[in-house]
Amino acid sequence: MNRQEPTARVNIQVWKPAALDEAYSLLEQFAPNVCAASGSTLLQLQWDKGILPKQHLVSLEGIEEMRGISVSDTHVSIGALTTLNECRKNPFIKSALGCFSDAAAAVAAPGVRSRATIGGNIASKIGDLLPLLLVLDAELVVYQKELVRLPLGDWLADENDGNAIVTHVIIPRAEGERVFYRKLGRRQAFTGAAAVAAGRFLKDGGIRLAAGHADITPERLLESEAKWMVSGWDPHELYETLLHELPFSADAFMSAAYRKKAAANIIMSELMAEGGN
Repeated sequence: MNRQEPTARVNIQVWKPAALDEAYSLLEQFAPNVCAASGSTLLQLQWDKGILPKQHLVSLEGIEEMRGISVSDTHVSIGALTTLNECRKNPFIKSALGCFSDAAAAVAAPGVRSRATIGGNIASKIGDLLPLLLVLDAELVVYQKELVRLPLGDWLADENDGNAIVTHVIIPRAEGERVFYRKLGRRQAFTGAAAVAAGRFLKDGGIRLAAGHADITPERLLESEAKWMVSGWDPHELYETLLHELPFSADAFMSAAYRKKAAANIIMSELMAEGGN
């Protein structure tokens, strides 16, 4: 059997800064031929697909400011270098934010979760946990020459600073509120999500809905939320609104219409179980 050689080779220079300002300077200096990494699981996926790596790789693993988990009466703060396994197993997260701990267990395979980080899941802007973080009104602490705290939704919509470094995610505790998270994939083990849907029923009668899949940045479903808030909402009308609003696209395995229907069915089952106003 003849062995086929790669069509292109890239010599990667790895940088290992010990501080945020140093990491940010490197990202600015070598842009656009640079990327930041922690667990590097997303990079491995891209390489497997034939996407050539950047010439410079800035490893964030030595930056201690990006580690740590803390819990207050109102919020849970998780360092960006926390692995998905830690998110799943940490007793403080499990106690204060069980829905997030459970969701982390549904992402990737065990071996990947031991390396993949919450920061990488967020920084990719297509991570499976993002719909849940959106409905939980999560905020990020981001380094952009200085530390800035901003809503996750605002950061996802901002394409101006590709060098920004996510250092922490801050998640309000959803005690007394029902939260759901569902991921659909082509197989149970590690696979890109065919559809991810999440929702949160607020104590004041409000609602949060969000959805996405492995190839797109997830979004809040604001039109559908508004429909559900109307007294005596019509299930058929709400279902059609979901199909229209879900921001899904096709890939080689399934159509956008299939993804939309699958996600809409999940969300509608949760809405019908909850009832309306």
